[in-house]
Amino acid sequence: MKESRFMLRAIELARKGELTTQPNPMVGCVIVKNNTIIGEGWHQSYGGHHAEVEAIKSCKKRFGAKQALKLLQGSDLYVNLEPCSITNNTPPCVDAVIRYGIKRVVCGTLDPNPRINGAGITLLKKAGIKTAIGMLKKECEALNRIFFINQKKARPYIILKAAQSLDGKIALRDGASSWISNSLSRQDTHLLRARVKGILVGKNTALSDNPNLTMRLDYKQLGLKKNTALPQPIKIILGNLTDVKSTKNLFAKNAKVIIGSRGAGLQKRNVEHIQYLRKNFLEEFMQDLLKRGVTSILVEGGQETMNAFISNNLFDELVLYTAPIILGKNSLSGFNSESPIKIKDASALKLQKVETFNSDIKATYFAGTLN
Repeated sequence: MKESRFMLRAIELARKGELTTQPNPMVGCVIVKNNTIIGEGWHQSYGGHHAEVEAIKSCKKRFGAKQALKLLQGSDLYVNLEPCSITNNTPPCVDAVIRYGIKRVVCGTLDPNPRINGAGITLLKKAGIKTAIGMLKKECEALNRIFFINQKKARPYIILKAAQSLDGKIALRDGASSWISNSLSRQDTHLLRARVKGILVGKNTALSDNPNLTMRLDYKQLGLKKNTALPQPIKIILGNLTDVKSTKNLFAKNAKVIIGSRGAGLQKRNVEHIQYLRKNFLEEFMQDLLKRGVTSILVEGGQETMNAFISNNLFDELVLYTAPIILGKNSLSGFNSESPIKIKDASALKLQKVETFNSDIKATYFAGTLN
């Protein structure tokens, strides 16, 4: 049997931490002895034990501490990301791997964090542990797209999301857009919100729609235990916002709000305003958001906001919900960026997945690379 099945299992385990690990990556680990899994685990939440330690703990729980020590000696460890070599919230994972006598470590990718990148592997080799890098590399990198973008591009992972008609319209001429997509598509949007650390809209959307920008799924719908905090993304506004009465839903329950604009800041509890001197401050704003722990953003703005990200080439994923309706030529298009001179110069996206929600079609595209 192919040993890649052990890496596939590590990836499967890692996905369990999708809603709870950011800003850390999703990591799963499988420990094997005589072609049999003796321990497995995953990084369950930010600040908690890493996958390698969880896998060792599961081996002890399954076989008892004494027998586990014997089994771990000379075992093989499969992990989708290089074991860490630095102390942050937890001790370095390489220390545990060395201490328990694991003889071989197979990892899908190196850690893109420049503080680690290859250092963990070097320490394992110095301790006499055999290492192999690159098993199911593409799958392991795709799993942690958010983390790779954070580390390599020093900004959040950015998802553009829009609901459109068959003729590519996102709103009527007066801006009305409720509801283009159906209820199942909107429920899926809340799952997207649960997966990100921030939701961003432009000031015009904030003023005209007075949105809540909250995630409205329960524990059962998210597959989370009730002792886990429900993920609520930070609300982010692009542009100067001064009219609090028209946007009261944004500030309900003392929600955390970050505003980026060129104008003077709104003075209000739980609101952070970041003021910029340059006219085009979008990239700088994104970098500042990452410094504040916003590792991923769902952009739900209107035409102006969406095209600001597209024209600045500041997005990694595009999610389009297309409803079987036609809104006509006088309605607002979702995209209005400058046309290329030649078709071959047009930006090309990679179709990742197509899903259906009753009569709505959801298409997910990836933009650019992780490097």
